[in-house]
Amino acid sequence: MSAPVQPQSVIETPAALKACLEGLGRGIVTVKPRVFFNKIEHRFAGPAPMNLYIPSSGIGSITLLEAAILVSLLKLMQPRKVFEFGTFLGYSSSLMLRNTEPGCEVHTIDLGEAIGQYEDAKGYSDAELHADDRKNDDYLRYTQGTRGTYYLGNLDTADRQRLTLLRGNSTKLDVAGKGYAGIFDLAFIDGGHDTATITSDTVKALEMIGDSGVIVWHDYNSTIHSDVTDFLRGFSADHVVLHVQSTMLALLLVGEASTRFLQIAAE
Repeated sequence: MSAPVQPQSVIETPAALKACLEGLGRGIVTVKPRVFFNKIEHRFAGPAPMNLYIPSSGIGSITLLEAAILVSLLKLMQPRKVFEFGTFLGYSSSLMLRNTEPGCEVHTIDLGEAIGQYEDAKGYSDAELHADDRKNDDYLRYTQGTRGTYYLGNLDTADRQRLTLLRGNSTKLDVAGKGYAGIFDLAFIDGGHDTATITSDTVKALEMIGDSGVIVWHDYNSTIHSDVTDFLRGFSADHVVLHVQSTMLALLLVGEASTRFLQIAAE
């Protein structure tokens, strides 16, 4: 397998992104956040609202810029069904529910509350958490066990009815057996950070979106969870992956969803 082709510069406009992707069959393309915001400005006649909570100050949360990019994708693509790998405290689940149409379903899976073996994680130092990916993940399990799905606590009745919360190991999820094959428009991968889990979650996400949809990964270029970056560098040998500059988000546009996304403000 040959090395991915890399573009020579950062993409700054929707038109430049369209031109780049039409001539690039594979590789990782870095895109400025303003490209997404420009598309929002062309898609909507007035200011586009963004409904969200202030992110957690602890590790494991997405940033405000990452939240703005995810909301932009939701508003641009208007998914009918969203699947999330890795519920954690429920921040991104809440973000998806609060920024999609009333008919959109959000499904999310996580291992659930931590058990006793993660108790030691509460004593890890900041230095350990930022240098050791295993300790970092253990601390996330401990945090979830003590706080639960904190950001889902204030959902109104209508949003709660749109949420399907699954408990279990995502690598064991039977996509076809659950009736999930080809029915989702967007998948967000932010669960286990080891190569085996990332690979499995990506394969399942591809099956879930079928011929058209968007897959978003978190923790690309993370200084802690390097497996995500290594996986996507390999994955990009056969796909075009967009990395949003100044974030740890990367995304794949598939089929008709890619066409619709690129056409917005690309003239």
